[in-house]
Amino acid sequence: MSEDDGLITAALRHAAALHEGTYRPDRARTPFVSHLSETAELVRRAGGTPAEVAAAWLHDAVEDGLTTVDELAGLFGEEVAGLVAAVSDAPEDVGRAIGERKALQAIRLAAAPDGAKRIKLAEQISILQALAVERPLSWSVERADAYVEGSRLVAAACAAASPLLAERYAAVAALAGAPA
Repeated sequence: MSEDDGLITAALRHAAALHEGTYRPDRARTPFVSHLSETAELVRRAGGTPAEVAAAWLHDAVEDGLTTVDELAGLFGEEVAGLVAAVSDAPEDVGRAIGERKALQAIRLAAAPDGAKRIKLAEQISILQALAVERPLSWSVERADAYVEGSRLVAAACAAASPLLAERYAAVAALAGAPA
């Protein structure tokens, strides 16, 4: 196993342990790690570096309050931790309305490195793919619509980092009900 494969495997294992027992908010109670796996695989397919793929596995851990950027830096290095920090909402933004939160993400991501943009765009694809199949049980129709609409802002801020992911986002957004 190469050093790069070891980094990705360690991130996968750590993310799976952190999110153990958590599920997507769907009727099937799909393990949350499936979202992380989809995101990481999309980043890999888009030519993401090993650090980007590792960060894709870990992208929700800080925002979900399961770890800190400093802890991730100690375990996986500054590059991985920096990518996770770049895609994580600030704690004060977590409680905001989804449209406002997405607008703030788009502004922040416009200045982020391309690796962070690839991760965030892959995350949006994973979420919209699930949303196209079933609205999360805890989401109103209005919240789902606001999420899809807000994701367009995020995708626009990230699209130049990966034409492949931008194209995939456009297709999935159409299925989820958002004009691309």
